[in-house]
Amino acid sequence: DKYYRQVDPTGSGRVAAADAALFLKRSGLADLVLGKIWDLADSERKGSLNKQQFFIALRLVACAQNGLEVALKSLNVAVPSPKFVSLLLKTVLSVL
Repeated sequence: DKYYRQVDPTGSGRVAAADAALFLKRSGLADLVLGKIWDLADSERKGSLNKQQFFIALRLVACAQNGLEVALKSLNVAVPSPKFVSLLLKTVLSVL
């Protein structure tokens, strides 16, 4: 839930594509992989994610980070939680 509150701080129930993209890029995964994750999570092609779809995206990020195929069938595999670079660390690194 802490990740979801970061992308939907007002509790609107939806995460816009731009907000989700900025957050998911902190995973360190390639844009191509993130695009595939988005396509699978945004199955209704609404251009935004509800809470359940966002959690699917997080699980797929975790799968990709652990070398699993980015596919819905990978959602059933036990993997550690996804890892994201903090915004503060990313800002510091971009300055260096």
